[in-house]
Amino acid sequence: MAMTLVLAGTAAGCTGDDKEPKAASSPAPTPQSTATLEPRPAPAKVRVTRVAGSLRPKDVDELTANVGRVVTGYFQDAFLGGTYPRSSFRDAFGTFSPGVRRQAMRERALLTNERLGPTTTEVVPREQTAYLSVLAPNKVAAGVTARVHLEYLALRGERPDATVVVDGRLMLTRKPSGGWMIFGYDLNRSARAEGGAS
Repeated sequence: MAMTLVLAGTAAGCTGDDKEPKAASSPAPTPQSTATLEPRPAPAKVRVTRVAGSLRPKDVDELTANVGRVVTGYFQDAFLGGTYPRSSFRDAFGTFSPGVRRQAMRERALLTNERLGPTTTEVVPREQTAYLSVLAPNKVAAGVTARVHLEYLALRGERPDATVVVDGRLMLTRKPSGGWMIFGYDLNRSARAEGGAS
């Protein structure tokens, strides 16, 4: 059973390219070319695509909403939100478990927009998706793997704009106090200058 929720906008291995995109050899985009990108927020699409076990439709809806808030909360805190230009991303991992949060802090260049933040004037979400595989023994969701895709445009003033893509998986478990938290990740990040190679 697949349910969809549209949200207006978040010890694991991780890999990725955390280098700042190289400037394209062609001239920087003109204001006119940037305007054609229609910089309006793209809502997140969160969907349960697989359930190992069984869940009632009502529980699927509730799970989609709750896990969707955690995933899009991470996207917002780490990449899309805040006032740009910005250089601090220390609050990017509020939806992570304490142990993984410490690891993630050491990998902020991969897991946040830290590399581009100081030279970014605005972030425009292009696509946000999370497809959820749920482990639900005894008709209760016990764990979720979210296959995520985030694409956004970093507008950078006089520098070439950059398209950033974050792909991979987020693993979630229930918090002792209720709700959900990210306890693992396997993410890749790439960035390319608009009009040129990365």
